[in-house]
Amino acid sequence: MPRATRTRVTRRIAADPTSTALLLAGPSALELWPGVRRVADVGGRMVVETQLPRRTAAASVRALPPRRTPTSYVSRFEWAGPGLPETTAELTLAYAPGAGGELGTHAALVLDSHGFDPDVLDTRALTAMAEGFLANLARAAEQRSHAA
Repeated sequence: MPRATRTRVTRRIAADPTSTALLLAGPSALELWPGVRRVADVGGRMVVETQLPRRTAAASVRALPPRRTPTSYVSRFEWAGPGLPETTAELTLAYAPGAGGELGTHAALVLDSHGFDPDVLDTRALTAMAEGFLANLARAAEQRSHAA
C-alpha cells in the first residue's frame, strides 16, 4: 500500500474543550464538515453526500464519540467512497488558556489519506475542507459558549 498523505490543520477556539467535544458527540456533528449532507445510517456507519470541486460524491463515514484523556478530548473518524481517498482522522481538542486567563481550545485535525484521484479530490481541496470543518466547529462552540 502506498504511503498515506497526511493533512494537518489547527485552530484556536474561544470555548472550553469539554463543551466543544460535546458538539462532536451528537448526530449533527457530521454537518460541521463543509457541504456534507447525511443520506442514511447503515450498519453503524453514515452514508453522506458532498459537493466536491468537480462532482458530487458519496461516502461511508464511521465516527466515534470523543474520548477523554488527561489533557484533551480525542475523536476519531474515517471515510471511504468511490473516487475518494480512504481516510482516517483524529481530532484532538486540548486545553489552551488565553492571555487573559480565559479557557480555550487548541484543535488539531490530522487526516491520513490513501488513494487520491485528482479528478475527484486533491490535497489542496481536502485541506480547505478540513479548515472549513474546524471553522464551523469553532463557530458552533463559540456561539454555544457565549449563549451560556
